[in-house]
Amino acid sequence: MVIKGLIFDMDGLLIDTEKLSFEALVRDCRERGFELTLEQFLGIRSLPIPKCEEKFKGYFGEDFDFTDSFAKHYVYMNEHIDKYGVPMKKGADTILKFAKEQGLSIALATSTPLDIAQEYLTSLGLWHYFDKVQSAANIKNGKPAPDVYLAAAALLGLSPSECMAFEDSPNGVRSASSAGCVTVMVPDLSGPDEELTKLIFASVSDLDEATELIKNNME
Repeated sequence: MVIKGLIFDMDGLLIDTEKLSFEALVRDCRERGFELTLEQFLGIRSLPIPKCEEKFKGYFGEDFDFTDSFAKHYVYMNEHIDKYGVPMKKGADTILKFAKEQGLSIALATSTPLDIAQEYLTSLGLWHYFDKVQSAANIKNGKPAPDVYLAAAALLGLSPSECMAFEDSPNGVRSASSAGCVTVMVPDLSGPDEELTKLIFASVSDLDEATELIKNNME
C-alpha cells in the first residue's frame, strides 16, 4: 500500500463541532416545540442539507421550517464560538503538520459549506495546510455517496486508493470507503459497528494515534 495523499473530514474530526451542532439544534427545535434526540441527530451527521431536511420533516412533520431552523442553529453555534473559539480536536494540528513535512498531498472533504469551513479552520491556523478543498455542498450527491471523496482525490491528482481518508461518522466512512479510499475511522459520537468495521482499514482513538498509523504505513 502506497499512500500519497490524505483526505480529511472536518466536523467531529478536526474540530469538535458535532456536539455544538447537536446542542444548537436541540435548542432551536425546543423553541419550536419539538425535542430532537441524540439518535435522531446521529442519523443526519455528514448528510447534505437537502437530505437533512428530509430527515427533519420525517421527524417533525412536513410543516417544519428546516431552512430557518438550520440557519438559527448556526447562529447559536457561532454565539458559543465567538465566546470560546472553535474547539480543535486532539492532534489535528499535529497530523496536518506532519503530513505537510512528509510531502503528502492534503485535501479537505466536508459536508460544511466552504466559506464556513474556511472561517473555522483559518481561526485555528489549519486552513493553509490544505492543498485542495471540496465541499459536498457543491456537488450533486453528498455523503454517504462517494462523490465528495472522488472529487477530492481528483483535485489532488491521485486515485482514491492512493489516499488515506479520515472520518468520524458512519455516513462519512461509507462515503470514503465506497470511493475506494483507505478509510480510517476516528470515532466522535459513535464508534464503528459490525457493518463499518468491514469498511475501514483501521479505527483509532484520536488524530495523534492516526499520525502514528500514517508513519507505520510509510515505512
